[in-house]
Amino acid sequence: MLYHPGPMKKSRLRTRLSSSRRESAGMDLPTDAATPIPIPDILNLEPRISGDSDAVHELLELAFLGREDAKRIDRELGVFHGEGSGWSLDLFAEDLFVQELIRSCFTLRVGGLRFEVNRAFLYNVLSDPPTEVEAVRFRQEILRELEEDPELLASLEKLYRELSQLLAMFKQPDHAARLDINAFRLDLLKLAKWIIDWMVSDFGEARSGLRRLHDVGLAIQASDEYRTLADLLDYESRQSTLRLSVQMGADGELKSLLIDDIEDNTDNQFYRGTLKRIWDRVSMLLFYGYRLSQKEIVGRLLREVYLKISPSLTPLVQMVGQIELYLATRSFKRRVEGEGLAMCLPVFDGDRPLELNRVFNPLLLGLERPAVPCDIHCHGRQVITVITGPNSGGKTRLLQALGLTQLLGQAGLYVPAAEANLPLIRGMFVSLVESETASQAEGRLGRELLRIRHLFESMGTPSLVILDELCSGTNPAEGTEIFSLVVRLLGRLETSGFISTHFLDHARELRDHPPEADLEFLQVETDDKLASTYQFRPGVAETSLAAATAERLGVSFDKLSALIDERRESDELETTAEVEVAG
Repeated sequence: MLYHPGPMKKSRLRTRLSSSRRESAGMDLPTDAATPIPIPDILNLEPRISGDSDAVHELLELAFLGREDAKRIDRELGVFHGEGSGWSLDLFAEDLFVQELIRSCFTLRVGGLRFEVNRAFLYNVLSDPPTEVEAVRFRQEILRELEEDPELLASLEKLYRELSQLLAMFKQPDHAARLDINAFRLDLLKLAKWIIDWMVSDFGEARSGLRRLHDVGLAIQASDEYRTLADLLDYESRQSTLRLSVQMGADGELKSLLIDDIEDNTDNQFYRGTLKRIWDRVSMLLFYGYRLSQKEIVGRLLREVYLKISPSLTPLVQMVGQIELYLATRSFKRRVEGEGLAMCLPVFDGDRPLELNRVFNPLLLGLERPAVPCDIHCHGRQVITVITGPNSGGKTRLLQALGLTQLLGQAGLYVPAAEANLPLIRGMFVSLVESETASQAEGRLGRELLRIRHLFESMGTPSLVILDELCSGTNPAEGTEIFSLVVRLLGRLETSGFISTHFLDHARELRDHPPEADLEFLQVETDDKLASTYQFRPGVAETSLAAATAERLGVSFDKLSALIDERRESDELETTAEVEVAG
């Protein structure tokens, strides 16, 4: 698939840039590329530009001209337009702490160096996963090939390092301009050519979507723009070839040095004979009415060549975030394995229900209390699972783990489980965090009802619904009525769901007299001391163990009374000491 950049927007930035082009190159150049540019897209099944290439293209050209705008470059490179799957950020991202997941888990080290990933890009990719299984498997196959082929992984890491260096050069042209702007531009063009050549040489044997890097590099190499770039760099490195005859004495001393021949690089399109170069200088001097130094002429030449090749470079720079996604998720997997846990690429078999072996919550990594994996096996493809058990038993963390597993898996990445079969869904609704603000017009029950209404206004099918402590903010009679309403409606929606509740009597009633919805029940498992094992087994909890939880946390009459007595004694001693000092 080929990409033809369309006409640029007639913005003030474009007007200034076009003026800069004519001024810097000494000629009118077309604003659109004459040669089709292949799309180096390794995220989407059908290659496409998923960001704002026009904006990135403008910013990179301005950077090459010496105008620094690093923050805008980062901001534009953070843009990702997915396939429009319908996943709405406001329905799950905040409650799943997706930003925190990226910050804490998607870190990247390559060759011993730490790289700052573009978190906005990763966030946007995760938040808009594909909804076609072939698109998910396209990303999975890239990760599998990187895992099976260490040499290919090393090649991708090297390509990433050099692309990161190229991006860094674009983001700090002002610093380079203070030194030698022409040397900076020449180094940038050299690095760009190296990247294109590396894509051709090291990805020709790839079987996955990484093969596109090779194909894109080949297409760029075949373009007139690339040949212009190659000739410029060849001419810069060997304008002339000098052949010498050297005579050395027995003592190693140089006895004579004779110049046999000087051969100009006349095959190169940039070759200029001596008289021609002088005439060019004089002509430009007469035409513009002022002297031009050799440095100014070289600068114009470099800018002209860059403007020709730049449409091919813009998609390559935009590829940095895509490579980061694959390398960062591999880094995430290595870290997890170092802590004795496992990650895998999930299966999407629509004929099987959701199955997770040794699933854990990745947000617990690095905490004092380690993540405890557990198994979750549903027995139907569209069931509502009701989860009961004591507070601090792991219900909320499990619900969070389920949501993150679905999100990561459908994005084509590793999931926090040893084995996983997931449904392919078109949306997810997660409500785990109840935040209070001074400006809220509704009470807790009102907000609960609004989130339920928002759920059924937003969700289609197939989808996944995750609700924590549904209707816990109202009295049991009203709460159980609303709970039953939600369960029945979710059954009509033909979707999957996980709901935790403290209404144990009502949960048992639903178990014994199920409504139309297909229900399953899980309870927190406890040991002989009534402490949670953070495992889950079928059934409904007999008690919420509020007293046991309070005792474990030191909230009992005896313990708090002793605390009060200790505080009083301490206050009395302080008062006595103050009196003695005053006396």
